Amino acid sequence: MREEIRKILKMVETGKLKAEEAEKLIEAILDIQKKTSTARFLKIKIEDKNGDKLNMSIPIGLIKIATKFIPKEKKEQLKEKNIDLEEIISTIKEQTEGEIINIEEKNGSFVKIWIE
Repeated sequence: MREEIRKILKMVETGKLKAEEAEKLIEAILDIQKKTSTARFLKIKIEDKNGDKLNMSIPIGLIKIATKFIPKEKKEQLKEKNIDLEEIISTIKEQTEGEIINIEEKNGSFVKIWIE
């Protein structure tokens, strides 16, 4: 989206567009961005060497609520390993899309976390 806005501003700079026209175009781009950004999902896929699988899809808007279902002892284990759950949630909400974690082991186990 940034590149499109930059192109619009360049067109204003070169006189190909009036400021009012550019404003309308930029507003339209931002409206599209808002609509598409609300429909994002956190995807988690895990498979261990024994073949046990987990395949989850969580709407980004529900991540904060979903963390309330994490057992207290698991949250404590995260803290003991210096993993800040609030920081992770904040990062996920800020990232627009793409891979967050991709760990593959030689034994075939893997963990993949991404946003779509």
